[in-house]
Amino acid sequence: MPKAIFSIWWDDRLGPMVGRSYPEAPPLSSEEAVTVFMGHGANMEIQVGYSKIQSGVVISYMRPPNCIAVLLDDGENSATIERNILRLAPTIDFNSDTWDRELEKAYRGLEDLITETTGEELLLNPNVKHLVADMMDGRLASVTPTHVLKATIRYPDAHEYLGNDDEEVLRLLRDLEDEEVLESRTYGRRVECRQCGDSDLMISLLCPSCNSEDIHKVYTVYCPKCGNQFQTLLADDLAVVKCLSCKQPVKVSQLSVIDVEPLCNKCGTASNDPKIVFKCGTCGKQLKGADLLSGTGLAYYFRNV
Repeated sequence: MPKAIFSIWWDDRLGPMVGRSYPEAPPLSSEEAVTVFMGHGANMEIQVGYSKIQSGVVISYMRPPNCIAVLLDDGENSATIERNILRLAPTIDFNSDTWDRELEKAYRGLEDLITETTGEELLLNPNVKHLVADMMDGRLASVTPTHVLKATIRYPDAHEYLGNDDEEVLRLLRDLEDEEVLESRTYGRRVECRQCGDSDLMISLLCPSCNSEDIHKVYTVYCPKCGNQFQTLLADDLAVVKCLSCKQPVKVSQLSVIDVEPLCNKCGTASNDPKIVFKCGTCGKQLKGADLLSGTGLAYYFRNV
């Protein structure tokens, strides 16, 4: 289990404000709180952040202006903790007036999730057991990814009232519209394929010099063993890489990607500004400017009868 979980929030005049911890632990200093916040980017745009302070490695989850920070125990698998923090986050009340109780509940919830996602417990899940059995017997050769960017719709103003599950919030808003309590009006835009109307995208990268699709991606990654960053190529079927700082082998699944720079195998151009081609993930149509700008989002208002 992690050593402790902390609450931090941001004040526009005073900067990061350190709150409580559970279990009781030495409080974070203002400098350490700043370090944690910087792990989420200058504009708090990164949801999960990694940072290293004097007492160890911290994984933090940001819901501006609030943040929870989990201090890892030595040798803890950071990738496992990150996944379970994301599972835990929807259950945390970031606007709670009783953070002592909220942090204890979050810590206990994280403890339960870590236990539930151990190998022994996972294999008790019949769906997981079925998948593993098919892979062991050769009925399923591998589980390969399809890289799809989904357009997401969030309604932060409704979280305080309806909870933090974005999909459930949207369902409730639509229920209220059907009951003529609310009405929707156009607001902003989202990507939408004009051929099939879907919002799932596939993204291809082309070399800006020769338009080749033969591109390697050079990853800047975070080593969970020594806390340093290093660059590596992550080719297909690669399971382990060696950290350039501590020389220890690290599983690819445990790496946290910080930055990616494409490298063209045809002409040798390295550029962080490749050409980007969008295709519809459903019908395969290459999307043009009109597709990228055509979708219209909705805002919800009280319906005056």
